[in-house]
Amino acid sequence: MKAFLILLATLSVTAQVNAGEIVLETNNHLYPIPGRGTSCTAMNAGREQDLSAPHVSISELYVTNKTSQNFYPTRLTFTTGDTGYVCSYTGQVLADLGLAKNIQPGQRAQTFCNMKCGAVPFGQMAKPGYLTVYGHMSDGQTVEATAEIEVMN
Repeated sequence: MKAFLILLATLSVTAQVNAGEIVLETNNHLYPIPGRGTSCTAMNAGREQDLSAPHVSISELYVTNKTSQNFYPTRLTFTTGDTGYVCSYTGQVLADLGLAKNIQPGQRAQTFCNMKCGAVPFGQMAKPGYLTVYGHMSDGQTVEATAEIEVMN
């Protein structure tokens, strides 16, 4: 119960990182979920448990466009620095999260389905993880914003 309360307390805190004028906000901490998981794509198709255990679920993911141009996100990537683990969402899988394809100036977009990544390597201690949104602006300039997430054990 104590671990659950700590999880709830930490999920309400967000990390915020600026890349030019694109702002990415997400969870400060992620905890391993020991069972298999179901991605948004599988859920939309009526399938279950397509993610290997253990997995993580990134429940808070917001992208704010503070520029004068439209921002078009093309990829979301979750990585862990010490293991080389990469979980990448593009194309239809990215669209299944519900993140707007075109984030207009001043707009704050969010995912409506959690970004989940399976078979995440966990060790003895907490380690840094990184969530990055990639995309391009109306003028073709490529942009990325990265937020650090502490991956708990």
